[in-house]
Amino acid sequence: MTTEKITADTEKTATEKNLRYIRETLNYSADLKRRVAEECADEILKMSEVIASAFKQGGKLLICGNGGSAADSQHLATEFTIRYRSSVNRPAMPAIALTTDTSAITAGANDIGYDNVFARLTEAYGKEGDVLLGISTSGNSESVIRAMTCAKTRGLSTLAFLGGNGGKMRGMADVSVTVPHQGAADRTQECHIAIGHIIIQLVEESFGYGE
Repeated sequence: MTTEKITADTEKTATEKNLRYIRETLNYSADLKRRVAEECADEILKMSEVIASAFKQGGKLLICGNGGSAADSQHLATEFTIRYRSSVNRPAMPAIALTTDTSAITAGANDIGYDNVFARLTEAYGKEGDVLLGISTSGNSESVIRAMTCAKTRGLSTLAFLGGNGGKMRGMADVSVTVPHQGAADRTQECHIAIGHIIIQLVEESFGYGE
């Protein structure tokens, strides 16, 4: 067998493996979203109702999480405040990602410990009638747990996007959605952002925008 033949066979095997991985990953992600649709639709609807009610009464939404969940916090807050669908012309909706102020986060991490940063910001911005959405793929993020605890003491409604078995945050929030995925956070995060988009649209439509 020539070197060229061996190389071609190796590349073919690698290509087939990669294509299989792509198909398996996308199919798993789709199946996981179907499970969420069947198991969590009631909770997703309730979350949209809690946020819409807060907005209608002059409250705001605070969102926090770490890593990819921090990115999701910023993503969703921006779509509430700026725009979600280009076809919908509506006023800004008050949502704040507690993950975006680098001065506050680094000062908090340095002065009071990172686990206390989101709780401190919740104390600063949160008031009775507001809503805190905590995002944690494991359900064990201490910084998010402490923010939840702070929110409850201040009279905020609490929501949670979780994964796996919900971890320490299971049952902690007033309403939570737990994506039934064990292992790496990637597939859970895909579901979280899809759920967030659904909630934004439902909130918009509760105000009569884009129905």
